[in-house]
Amino acid sequence: MAIKVTPGQVAAQWALLKHVFNVNAWNFEVEASKAAVETFKGSFDRRGFNTRGGGKWPPRKKTPKPYHPILKETGTLKNSITSKTAGRWSMAGGRHLTSHVYTDPKKFNTAARHRGFCYAAVHNAPDGAGFRTGRAANIARRQFIGHSTVLDDKILKLTNLLFRGFPITRKIPHTALT
Repeated sequence: MAIKVTPGQVAAQWALLKHVFNVNAWNFEVEASKAAVETFKGSFDRRGFNTRGGGKWPPRKKTPKPYHPILKETGTLKNSITSKTAGRWSMAGGRHLTSHVYTDPKKFNTAARHRGFCYAAVHNAPDGAGFRTGRAANIARRQFIGHSTVLDDKILKLTNLLFRGFPITRKIPHTALT
């Protein structure tokens, strides 16, 4: 026999779960940021942008001595990829979560070469974006941060975090909700 559940009962039950949803949303943001950092750092391991169908980075014009893989001379660029998750409150809409994944320019102050020069924008920017001037004019584009289908797949798998601890609505027959 079907259980009769009124829309009011469902709404009352879910109203109590507002805090649980806020916590779950925060956890989702943190885990999605970690997945993004992992994905973008993975570009350095595969020597090309980490996305489905993404090719390899263009080779160098000159081979350095001693040889090191492209964008892996010291690891400064790869290790500069970080994330920051913060919550802000607004009177109108409650809590708004923000998550940023970026290359931290402060990590370039201790770089062995190019001290203080954050060349991440040079490698990620398309030609003609204004970053390729001076000593960076001839650097090839080697994207490692951006829209990635690999990251999309990881985030899709994380969406189950949003409703962790919620009642399982699949057990309520559709006809009982009408």
